[in-house]
Amino acid sequence: MENMGLKTLKNTMQIAVALYFVYAFFLLIETFDFLEILHTKPPHDHPTYNVVNVMYYQMEMIICFLCGFALVILVSTQQTVKTILYTNIVLFIFRLTVVYYLYFYTTEERWIPFIYKKGNELSPFFRGTLVPAQLVVGLVSIGYGVKALKISNQVSQKPD
Repeated sequence: MENMGLKTLKNTMQIAVALYFVYAFFLLIETFDFLEILHTKPPHDHPTYNVVNVMYYQMEMIICFLCGFALVILVSTQQTVKTILYTNIVLFIFRLTVVYYLYFYTTEERWIPFIYKKGNELSPFFRGTLVPAQLVVGLVSIGYGVKALKISNQVSQKPD
């Protein structure tokens, strides 16, 4: 029974890995799109962003790759259920904070979020589906982690 809970948890984490990597590769393409527009401006076009704005996309890409690789390590190595659960919680809180800061946070001086430009026609679709999906799957992984932890505690307390 213990292996079934852990297996479900790891399967959910593999979905999260795919979501992180797909979004990171999309951000890589989007970064190239932005840099290409900055490098070779179309006639009579003046981008409303600069290389500093593009750095936010690159940082988001790096963060997605790091979260994805952290989950790959957790899935592919022998870890306790407790370690997997706590790491999932930390990654979820970290990702939630980054998403808030990049996509929603505004101040009096800056009333537009850091990531709001459209690099290509797929930008709204990928942001609107993959970013929330990362958070939802992270939350589901935490739920399965709690369930797997309860199962492992029941198995370890069962008398022989």
